[in-house]
Amino acid sequence: MNSNPSLILPCETRVREFDAKLLLACHAAERGWRVFVGSKRSLDFQAAQIPLGTYVGKSLTYRNAHFYRIVCNLGHRLTAWDEEGLVYANPDLYRLTKIGDVTLNMPQLLLTWGEENAAALSAHPSFGGPDLAITGNPRTDLLRPELRGFFSAEAQALREEFGDFLLINTNFSRLNHFFDQQNRQQRLLRDGGAAVTTAEDPRIGLAAHKAALFEHFQRMVPELARCFPDLPIVIRPHPSENADLWHRIAAEHSHVQVVHRGNIAAWLQAAMATVHNGCTTAVESYLLDRPAIAYRPVVSEDFDFDLPNSLSVQAFDCDSLFTAVEKVRAGQRCEFDALLACRRNRIRRHIASVDGPMACERILDALEPVAAAPPPAVDPVARAGAVIHAGARRATRKALEVLPLSKQHPKYRARIFPDVEIAEVENAVARFGELLQRFDGVKVRPFAESAFELAAD
Repeated sequence: MNSNPSLILPCETRVREFDAKLLLACHAAERGWRVFVGSKRSLDFQAAQIPLGTYVGKSLTYRNAHFYRIVCNLGHRLTAWDEEGLVYANPDLYRLTKIGDVTLNMPQLLLTWGEENAAALSAHPSFGGPDLAITGNPRTDLLRPELRGFFSAEAQALREEFGDFLLINTNFSRLNHFFDQQNRQQRLLRDGGAAVTTAEDPRIGLAAHKAALFEHFQRMVPELARCFPDLPIVIRPHPSENADLWHRIAAEHSHVQVVHRGNIAAWLQAAMATVHNGCTTAVESYLLDRPAIAYRPVVSEDFDFDLPNSLSVQAFDCDSLFTAVEKVRAGQRCEFDALLACRRNRIRRHIASVDGPMACERILDALEPVAAAPPPAVDPVARAGAVIHAGARRATRKALEVLPLSKQHPKYRARIFPDVEIAEVENAVARFGELLQRFDGVKVRPFAESAFELAAD
């Protein structure tokens, strides 16, 4: 490897990504990388100032192509994975909604969750042959037995605060977004969306299915609260959802609360069980050996997210949901324990790092040859243009902060990526070190707003 290569790990959603990428940063720093990790906004703003290195993008939508072009023209090596590449309705719909034709072929290396994710990407009609590495994702490393203790104190604090509670996870951000104008599935159902969309477009079918589930969940919560008046219930909306709707529903019942804070792993460890539909948190619950209940009042072979539902106890109406909750309260785990046993081989196809080497180690094994290769030739004119474009992009986004309905508005940014202080990062690195008996030489220093540099002594 080159001496002290730079590794750039941007995080868009703090509660979803930051802890996992900080763990990856610790592993990388121990191997000799100079790692920049934290808020995607901050790191992207500083892309021209970061020493040339390897940028690990977090998605492959068409919207990423412009900035990825800047990254490449600056002289960084571009690699990427898809944070949303684990759970989807079917591969065709995943490729249609999450993968940009141009973006897919921009990285030198694509890191995938598992065999299924790799197959979905390589089967894309526009796939041009970027290298693929089946590595897993560091988010699942945090769920392995050797690292579950990272969230033990937080989980215990949640149990003390909420008691023996039931967790309801919602994932309706495209129908109930923080900003109304971002409700893309509502627009699809209202007017068909873009002109190229036809009535047969599967995105409309998915939107209709999600809208039906959304209505059922709004009716289910009060019924569940009435059926179990002594059971604490916590609703945790998707990070991009507008929580106001759920607060209005919860206000009718003193034992129902809406909370959005902290890594989901702590909540899953603390909760009696989790209720969801097609949510990644059910996969995480499975990996933590915690019960999950899939509430499925409407069923679609084409649009249900099969993986998380298949790892959960099934409830097709409120009565069966109430029965499942009652069994969990009584300590009856037979149905869920049977799932743990029979689904293990399936989960390995979706997540490469369920056992064996951690995803962090697999990822770095794949990235080191990229960093060791001769640096890409950069046209000085192209680099100068990229510096200008990066500055213009930064200025535009800062200007948009004043618009109350902009995703750049501080209120929305505070929801998606609350500020991180260096003491929190140092504490997390120390806890990782205690659990894994390593990282003694890894030091942290501030780099930009909610972004940090990690390196070994």
